[in-house]
Amino acid sequence: MVPAGRRGRRWLRVPGRDAEVIAEADVVVCGGGPAGLGAALAAARHGARVVLLERYGFLGGNFTVAAVGTMCGLYVREAPGRFTHVTGGLAREFAGELVARGAGLGPYPFKDTAVLLYVPWAAKRLADHLVTEGPGSERITLLLHALVSEVVLAPGAGALEAVVVASKQGPRAIAGRVFVDATGDADVAVASGAPWEMGGPGQRQFGSMQFFLQHADIEAAMSGGLAAFSEAVAAHGGHLTRDGGAVIPTMRPGEAIGAMVRLSRDGAPLDATDLFDLTWGELEGRRRAEEAAAFVQAHVPGFAGAFLSDTATQQGVRETRHVLGQHTLTGDEVVGAARFPDAVLAAAWPQEYHVSGRGTEYRFLPDGVAYQLPYRSLVPSAGPSNLLVAGRCLSADHHALASCRVMAPCFASGEAAGLAAAMLTVGGDGDGGAVDVSTVDTTALRDELVASGAILDV
Repeated sequence: MVPAGRRGRRWLRVPGRDAEVIAEADVVVCGGGPAGLGAALAAARHGARVVLLERYGFLGGNFTVAAVGTMCGLYVREAPGRFTHVTGGLAREFAGELVARGAGLGPYPFKDTAVLLYVPWAAKRLADHLVTEGPGSERITLLLHALVSEVVLAPGAGALEAVVVASKQGPRAIAGRVFVDATGDADVAVASGAPWEMGGPGQRQFGSMQFFLQHADIEAAMSGGLAAFSEAVAAHGGHLTRDGGAVIPTMRPGEAIGAMVRLSRDGAPLDATDLFDLTWGELEGRRRAEEAAAFVQAHVPGFAGAFLSDTATQQGVRETRHVLGQHTLTGDEVVGAARFPDAVLAAAWPQEYHVSGRGTEYRFLPDGVAYQLPYRSLVPSAGPSNLLVAGRCLSADHHALASCRVMAPCFASGEAAGLAAAMLTVGGDGDGGAVDVSTVDTTALRDELVASGAILDV
């Protein structure tokens, strides 16, 4: 009998192929965005042999691929005009190094919180440095242009044996003891049979397309601030896909990033796991970027002589699949500043919704208030015993993910996953085989995170 989901569609059986094992490690991290960087660096600095897989030719994820221009979630507002860090550890280290290089500025006030402004190119090169020359880098094997396409389950063991990447030479396998899915879209978890879900319209965030403007008069643009931009959009921007957004200076002379393009199709969010939606989004995103850039040039002070130089490498994706973990963080827990005995990070970014029409809705926590995310949200509720998830595919519902999907919490969740993986694979009396990630000593994990500079409470 043909399964109901396949009726009326043509299917082919893809021939099986052998895949050479080209690398083996204690910890295999899939995805090199903020969560993957956090996982790989934390695991390596705590003694694990790490393979880091990234499908693009550079690391950084939304830091670089989507050219977001702002690192969100680093800070909590203590009182109007006064901010402190709510995320520490590797996220704070990364941000601090950008500032030291003259390529980051923060905390920069934004509504009732603050962000770090940064130069995407500098973030790309900083990631290069950390995984090739930074502490623990001698234990990291980096493979770029490595798109994870399949997994290999150990026979009868209930564990992952390897992931398979597509390459110009055919499928290649990377074996490991613990795997961290930091793909953003839960690619490894889905392929390995872990439970997941993805919301429909109204329960899944719209994506975006950032663009670069050059030759702007940044001083003139900043003198009017956000008010001038907002007034221009209100008066002349009824044709734009957002009724707000921002034009973000990068600290390089004359350069700014346009963050004002929303990707929706017939009023619905794209499915960023679907080839047809992704293709439409890239093409339409560039068209809408041209439209938005022309608006900025015509109506925003300081940009009359500017020009559109490029768009981001890929559309920015805010939400696709969520893995269903041992604990699913909820929107109510975010609003209620939830505390957990196995908490591995604190966060305070508002619930930021890009889900309908042209507007963006923000729901802020009170000043000085943060919530926690538990280790159990990194552990799938079923599936391979040696799989952890981190970043925007961790176990959180749509309303919780509206807050914890941003870069700093993603970095922190990756750091927690990588450290846990190292604790389970380095030393001890194990036989070198797969491990059960649910057995980690979360008290020891929390102690190690704090010792490494992480912030677990405010």
